Amino acid sequence: MSKQAIHPLTGHVYRLTEDGLVEVTDPRTGAQGVFDFQARWQSGELRHADLQMAGWVGRLAQRRTAPQPEG
Repeated sequence: MSKQAIHPLTGHVYRLTEDGLVEVTDPRTGAQGVFDFQARWQSGELRHADLQMAGWVGRLAQRRTAPQPEG
């Protein structure tokens, strides 16, 4: 199951995608948008995401994909 969180004020669902981006869905309208972990818009109808929520959901993917130093 992918990492996800529901925004406590808007009800928008923030879900981590397989490619490390954050998909935001408005359950009332069905509108979606895709953002990076700094809430920068990538694609979709929704053009705004909460920076804190996008960061919380998306940062785990950034840490896991960071290259490991060779020793």
